[in-house]
Amino acid sequence: MDLSKYPLLKILLPYVAGILVAYYGQFPKSVFWIFLVTVVVLWLVALLLLRVKRYKWQWLKSVVMLLAFGFAGVSATMFRLSPRGPASQEGALRDSSGFVVRVVDHPVPRAKSVKVVAELWQSDRGVPLRGKVLLYVQGTGPQATSLQYGDILAVSTTLSEFDPPANPDAFDTRRYMQRKGIFYTGFVPASGWKLLGHRSPNPFKSLSHSMQQQLASRYATAGMSGAELAIAQAILLGDDDTMEPELRASYAAAGVSHILCVSGMHVGVIFMILNFLLKPLELFPATRHLKALLLMLAFWFYAHITGLSPSVTRAATMFSFVTVGGVLRRNTNVFHSLAASLFVLLALRPMLMFEVGFQLSYLAVFGIVLLQPRIAGIYTCKTKVANYFWQLLSVSVAAQIATFPVSAHYFGIFPNYFLISNLSVIALSFVVIVTGVGLLAVSFLPTVAGLISFLLTWEIRIMNAIVAFVEGLPGAVTRDIDISGSQVLLLYFCIILLYCLIQYRKRVLFWGLLSSLTLLSGTFALRRVAIERREEMVVYQIRKVCALEFCRRGECLLFSDSIRDAGSTHYGYSIQNHARKLHAHWTFVPIDTVCYETSFLAKRGPFIQFGDKCYYLLKRKERVLPAEYRPHVDVLLLQHNPVMQPEEVASALDFAAVTADETNTPFYKERWRAYCEAHGIPFEAM
Repeated sequence: MDLSKYPLLKILLPYVAGILVAYYGQFPKSVFWIFLVTVVVLWLVALLLLRVKRYKWQWLKSVVMLLAFGFAGVSATMFRLSPRGPASQEGALRDSSGFVVRVVDHPVPRAKSVKVVAELWQSDRGVPLRGKVLLYVQGTGPQATSLQYGDILAVSTTLSEFDPPANPDAFDTRRYMQRKGIFYTGFVPASGWKLLGHRSPNPFKSLSHSMQQQLASRYATAGMSGAELAIAQAILLGDDDTMEPELRASYAAAGVSHILCVSGMHVGVIFMILNFLLKPLELFPATRHLKALLLMLAFWFYAHITGLSPSVTRAATMFSFVTVGGVLRRNTNVFHSLAASLFVLLALRPMLMFEVGFQLSYLAVFGIVLLQPRIAGIYTCKTKVANYFWQLLSVSVAAQIATFPVSAHYFGIFPNYFLISNLSVIALSFVVIVTGVGLLAVSFLPTVAGLISFLLTWEIRIMNAIVAFVEGLPGAVTRDIDISGSQVLLLYFCIILLYCLIQYRKRVLFWGLLSSLTLLSGTFALRRVAIERREEMVVYQIRKVCALEFCRRGECLLFSDSIRDAGSTHYGYSIQNHARKLHAHWTFVPIDTVCYETSFLAKRGPFIQFGDKCYYLLKRKERVLPAEYRPHVDVLLLQHNPVMQPEEVASALDFAAVTADETNTPFYKERWRAYCEAHGIPFEAM
């Protein structure tokens, strides 16, 4: 691929680099104006240099343009990551207990509350405020569920910033919300809010949501229900709130969870159908522009109805460039259209760069554009049917190669039979999309709609059966894959070198690929050595759950009062990601076990000896450590609270600080007894 044919990359790459520098650099807000002024100065210099016609100054023009777009990326990202509002806003948020807000997104019902994203207007003291907040309105009754997009509310709550991750390697909710421009959260009691009025920030968004609900009701009216209705709404309308977690997990295990999200394939189907129906408009030059306008309005309206997910936004933007290029009689290059759509979206919303769906969507399409022709060229099929499946297979392999590093980094799993599921389920999902669109088109004819609904239901049932079959195969999923961010970059560097080696067949590329693979293998080996030497004790912060982890040289013990295996919900949400990074063998032990012993740990009642320290587990009803144990305990463990060192325990529980015992006592049974006798600890009474 000749990069000189894609001049847009010259501004896209520095802009993306600027976004990454600002996001990971975490510069203070005070330097935002410095970056902004720098961008303006660089643009003025660039405009002056454009007047210079001498060839020797061309390099300086390029450098200035690169710096200008790089600093533009930094400025745009810092603007999105900083709470916007007057200087007195933080004080007003801290001192106020009531606010006037406007709902700026569609409320989402939860088990005991309704999640609402709102825009701050003013405090109860009349101080004007700006920015977004996440509110949880108590209750699931008619009053709470009546909240709508655009409602203006007076709420009684105390706003606070999001807490940092409480457990190692846990999901960073605070950082995730900052990317969405939400910096504060609060809980609103059932009687703590009042409706003041209604004014939709975006009438088109309100109309789109209303249309989505109406279209979803048409599927139900046509006779669909249960899992089939939930999947039809997810695939066709982007509404996956009614899907069962087990069904979603099955699709992920089969490697086809992407079909549950509205993506480029859906926009492509809409484009294909409308392009065929509007074909007569191409007969007259005056109507070609009308056709292009109708096409773009159609798939952008569909994108709004389905919630403007990153993948469908990417597809709609790319098809817009393709459509405009067709009207202007320009040869549209798919790669250039992708780069153009990426730049436009990041210019409008730079934080999209860190959305997993956005990353996977673009990586998959770039992989298909670059790798699929090479893979498909390996073999030539003699029949049209065989060629169709071979093309589909090559697309699946190309997309999987392009997305594997990122998906493994975020999710830690790999569907081993993705080829089987992709050949069948993706082909069938195309039929489901066409049938679903047809059902909406004839929904005003009850008899015809009922027949198509019956057909669509059985198509989805067959698709579910295939997914269940693939998930049930032995070794369907490889789990607990751990790839760091630096290793992700190395993997993509190796993929790029491999592509260039196949394309240009240069010896230097071969040695570069070999060196990169060696370096990548070395990083995995070094991480393994570090894990083998790792020794840690972790008290997990889980609501109403006690969980203590002791890990040494690849062996982990988890003492808990409710987590019994890796299938526990609490384990999956709070511990699994950290466990994946440890690469350890986990053993689950009830915390009330009186006697437990391994080569590196021993437990007797509330005493746990690990390393050179003796831990005491204070029960929920206990308030003070017994006096006879104080001289022999190094660290106190409080259930549902952080680890407390002896001096902290003295302050919190009002008794004298204990001295640390530095004796390194072995952990075998007979030596444990000797340790007890030497320190006068009456374990026999337990």
